[in-house]
Amino acid sequence: MQPATETGSRATPTERIIGYDVARALAILGMVVVHFSLVLAADRSGPGWLTAVLSLLDGRAAATFVVLAGVGVTLMSRRVVLGADKDGVARARAVLVRRGVVLLVLGFLNLRIWPGDILRVYGVSLLLASRLIPASDRRLWLVALGCAAGFVALLLALDFGQNWDWATLTYHHLWTPAGLVRNLFYDGFRSVFPWAGFLFFGMWLGRLDLGNRAVNSRVLLIAAGTALGAEAVSRLCVAYFLAHPGGMDVETIRALFGTESMPALPLFLLASGGAATAVIALCVRLTGREPSRGWRPLVATGQMALTWYFAHIMLGLGTVVALDLVGSQSLPVAAGCGVGFFAVAVLVSSVWKMVFRHGPLEWVMRKVAG
Repeated sequence: MQPATETGSRATPTERIIGYDVARALAILGMVVVHFSLVLAADRSGPGWLTAVLSLLDGRAAATFVVLAGVGVTLMSRRVVLGADKDGVARARAVLVRRGVVLLVLGFLNLRIWPGDILRVYGVSLLLASRLIPASDRRLWLVALGCAAGFVALLLALDFGQNWDWATLTYHHLWTPAGLVRNLFYDGFRSVFPWAGFLFFGMWLGRLDLGNRAVNSRVLLIAAGTALGAEAVSRLCVAYFLAHPGGMDVETIRALFGTESMPALPLFLLASGGAATAVIALCVRLTGREPSRGWRPLVATGQMALTWYFAHIMLGLGTVVALDLVGSQSLPVAAGCGVGFFAVAVLVSSVWKMVFRHGPLEWVMRKVAG
């Protein structure tokens, strides 16, 4: 990794960039709306615009979270890396390992009630990231691309749908040794291959000075172009192969050439990674480096992401299940409930942060893992 003084595009260890917190808050909004719509809605039919929005949000919010996690790894370690502080690097690695282990444990516990758990992927990714904090840009890119290539290789070698009942989105044989490994690394809702690649990409992104207007403009333009280009190529490919299927059924064509999150093939990775990066760059651009009262509610919410991840499952979706409302509402009502939950989260976060520095689960994580 080059010192920050060698190029103006490099970030230097300064104050917290609140744009990252705002981007994380928007990712929470996307996640909550998608999950409430999935659990509460009777079906996916509804206004065309809402269906399109939910389709675009699917996987993009998660990608934004994981990219931001990578950015966070770089931000917490860049001072010791830039200073060539070997002891500091060792301490940063130890913190990442402890946090990775904690997230793995929390993830497996969460998996008992929420099959879409992503914390296990975070856990494994942080364990790997602990060895990569001083890595060169080139190495980070190679590892990120390797995650994508590894998933494609697994897809060619193993039946992705072997354990899935797609009608009910149920994963069979999950609590067997083989099922746990497959679900975590390959064919879960979110798996290490290829999703960990987003975190390694985020580690590289965190090295850029997105507060620099020229750097930000370049990143924003490339990211938006990548996302739009991937979506355009996807639509062209789907249209072509629907007209010339060559023995493939509609589901196979959409899986291979669409931009849905399962399976997470290259076109999805480009579309979601580009969208996530564009959102992050735009949030940094809009907020600048100076905090203002207007951004504080979203900043507070973004800083309590782990708390709200669990809260929306336990309190939000848990209430839906407890009241026997699963699959009982129209899509607009379900999405509206997700927006309402987010509004409550913003209000509670704002009040909480007036009194406490960290969210409840964020405080526990710091006490347990550093």
